[in-house]
Amino acid sequence: MVASAWMLVAAGLGFGTAAAAAEETPVHGLILTWKQDPTTTIVIDWHEETPISDPLLMHRKMGATEWKRATPEVVDFPFSDDWKIYRTELTGLEPGTFYEFRPHGRSEPYKFRTMPADLERPLRVVVGGDIAFRDVPAQMNREVAKLEPDVILWGGDYAYSDAKKEYLWKEVMMHNSIRDDLVTAERRVFPVLAAIGNHEVMGSSAPYYFATFAWPGNPPYGVMDFSDYLSVVILDSNHIAKVPGEQTDWLGKVLNERSGNPHRIIFPVYHIPAYPSVREDERTTFELREHWVPLFEKAGLSVAFEHHDHAYKRTHPLLAGEIQDDASKGITYLGDGAWGASTRAVKSFEERPYLYKAERTNHVFVVDIAKEGPLKFKAINHKGEVIDEFELPRRRP
Repeated sequence: MVASAWMLVAAGLGFGTAAAAAEETPVHGLILTWKQDPTTTIVIDWHEETPISDPLLMHRKMGATEWKRATPEVVDFPFSDDWKIYRTELTGLEPGTFYEFRPHGRSEPYKFRTMPADLERPLRVVVGGDIAFRDVPAQMNREVAKLEPDVILWGGDYAYSDAKKEYLWKEVMMHNSIRDDLVTAERRVFPVLAAIGNHEVMGSSAPYYFATFAWPGNPPYGVMDFSDYLSVVILDSNHIAKVPGEQTDWLGKVLNERSGNPHRIIFPVYHIPAYPSVREDERTTFELREHWVPLFEKAGLSVAFEHHDHAYKRTHPLLAGEIQDDASKGITYLGDGAWGASTRAVKSFEERPYLYKAERTNHVFVVDIAKEGPLKFKAINHKGEVIDEFELPRRRP
């Protein structure tokens, strides 16, 4: 039963921070994302342990006096009769603006910020994957919250529940940590875009993933455009959708449509790496190099985000598999998915000459995007320490 899982967390495995303690009955999950334009819409999911009748979401622009009401869609959480997700899409919002919202029965509001219509102010993006739960993920969540990103890009492997009913408790713990730790002291919540990973899947089923994230749906790939300055391409590296065929055809079309604007930054985010730092090459690795990498190169991308290996990785700039002497001449592959999962020993530079820097450490990437100039990257660990810092071009010429 899900109720017993929540009680287990509260009894000693939980995360009890001020954000949750501020409410007599805290929500049991809180995820923000989008289905459409990030500058004028938002999707707000809050989770409840038991169903509620006539649920409402109260919301308003920061500074307004009157609250507006919205009736959410009710989504069943997998393998539970009681756990429900209450999903509301707000539209017609103003770009670059703070709003606040109160889930049903709560008096203390949360807040979020819509994405800007342009880059008159810098945009901050945090990227990582392979999250897990307990101590390190909670620490990383708190460090990320301090950074106050505009958006978080996740690259798969969340609760490590493997689509199994008996691992529902892992989903409980992960959602507790997100609710408690990935929120600022001022109760700001950060929207996420989430790719699928192997630990979301059993066979061709990924029930927790599809319930938790309102977008991209099934098949689990899509593109989210932030006005005309950024496109985030969420991909499925052979989990539900195959790399060759329909997905690659779609990817080629998406990149071709967006590569004509030299000012548009394109971030592909996926799970299994084309250039792994830990594992031996596998079928998916070869398929990515054959089918996706040439499309990335043709579109003039400068960076791709990979995960799965549980280590820190920055490659040399690569073009057609060859190391380039300048970042403007190739794609830098960043990874390898160690937001909170246990880390692994990396291959040596002799074994993997495409690696520029690699080490066994938890990390996330922080990307600051200004109106002009290069993309500024920092990699930080779960203690908030900077472990790498560099710049990459917005696009290759």
